[in-house]
This record gives sequence, structure tokens and C-alpha cells, in this order.
Amino acid sequence: MSRTTRPRKGAAHGDTRPAQAARPSPPTAETVTPDGPRYLYGIVRATAPLDVGRIGLGTVPAQVYAVSEAGLTALVSVAPGRVVDPTRAHLLGHQRVTETLLREHTVLPVAFGTVMASEAQVRAVLRTAHRELSGVLDALEGKVELGLKVLWHREHLAQRLVLEDAQLHRRDDEPEAEHERRLEAAVEDRAGRDMRALLEGLRPRAAAMREHPPVGERMLLNAAFLVERARQESFEEKVRSLAARADTYSFRFTGPWAPYSFVDVHLGLRDEDTSLP
Repeated sequence: MSRTTRPRKGAAHGDTRPAQAARPSPPTAETVTPDGPRYLYGIVRATAPLDVGRIGLGTVPAQVYAVSEAGLTALVSVAPGRVVDPTRAHLLGHQRVTETLLREHTVLPVAFGTVMASEAQVRAVLRTAHRELSGVLDALEGKVELGLKVLWHREHLAQRLVLEDAQLHRRDDEPEAEHERRLEAAVEDRAGRDMRALLEGLRPRAAAMREHPPVGERMLLNAAFLVERARQESFEEKVRSLAARADTYSFRFTGPWAPYSFVDVHLGLRDEDTSLP
């Protein structure tokens, strides 16, 4: 089983998502005015001032600062434009900010590319959607997202089943095409039962679960789990034990992440629509 973790302070990690970059030494402070578009990274509750620094979007990371209103805090930076292209530098900046926030806060993550017209509009969102945002933060309190992908080689499982069950051998009078259909049905049935058993074993350890469509021919399962931080170690141990008993499959376990898979908030303002996933 491969394992990718979000770093604790000072640790490194890897995943299909861009890796955490080292925090650069802060250059000369830039002037930030309340006018102009703002890039929105996420929303938290913060009882003390947040010092995030220059870790935001861009080849030269942008200064990220807090905008607080009605008991909620949005993390923003000056946007490079009204549309932000998903370049590697921009994706890295977005990820750096959410990773930094996640270390000490419950994060309501915002979809990459969310640009507000101004700091005033950010404040308006925090005020007008306060109840909805607070409700989501309550539901996410103390929880993180963990991801699990299961991959397989169909041929390997077919060979295993033939070795385990003599009835799956090709009969002397059986056409080859008929045998292949029968074996394929057995393979699909076994894989489905194995994945259902896997999810049932993990479900009690998670507050919620979300299945995403598999990516590519080899992926059987693409699932996200919302897990309390206090139960994260127990969840990881369960994944390891299940992986050890399922040598036909390959497990890719990732996280912790900000809980993107479990946030579905859509906001609209009079001037323009603003969406959070």
C-alpha cells in the first residue's frame, strides 16, 4: 500500500496533487489596498490574528492575508486577474495556503479559481452567507479528508479465481468465448464484493464517505472519507490491515486534506455569482 500524508510542521509529503513547497523568505512587503479582485483560498474561524505570509498564488508567491467579518475569516490575496489559469505555480500556491491553514484550523475549502470582485465583496459574502458558512464549519469541526484509491490487474484476479475454484476452469465442451464471459462475470462479482467489504470495514471509522468515479481502467475504487483528527490513526491502521489481506489489489492512501469532497456551498451576490464547491 502506498501512503501519502499531509505534512505536520516541518515535514514533506507527496501525492498526485502538487507537493508542498518550502516557504520562501519574505521579500520587501507589498502594499495591499482594499480595491481590485481578490483570490479566495478558504474560510476558517480564527480567534487570533492569522500570519500566513507570502505563500499564495504565483511563481513569486503572493502575500496572503485575513479578512474577518461576523466571526468568520477568509484568506485572500491580490488576484492576478478575474480569471486564474490552473498553472502549476497557481495550483501550488492554492495548495500551500490550504495546507498551512489545515495544520491548526478547521477549513472550509474554496474551489481553485474563485475570484471575488474586491475585498468589500469578500466581506459581503461572510456577512450574507454567515449562517450557511457557519453551519458547514460546524459540520467539519475537527475533521479532515482522507483519500483511498484501489487499483487492480484484472488478469491477476482472474488467475487467482481460477486457482481457487475448479468450476471456473474451461470445460472440454465449452466454447472459448462462453468461458471468457463466465470468468469475466466471476471477476466482476468478486471485485464488487471485495470493494463493498472494504468500504463496510472503513465506514464505522469515518463521519462521512463519498465515492468519486474511478479514473482509468485499473482503478476500482476512488473514495474520500471525512475523519475526525482524533480517529485518524485508527482509520489508517484499519486501511493497512485491510490492504495486507488483499494482495490482489494495490492501495493508494492519501491525506489529510482540506475536506473538498464534503463541502457543497453555492453563494450568489447581486453583482456576480460566487461558488464554493
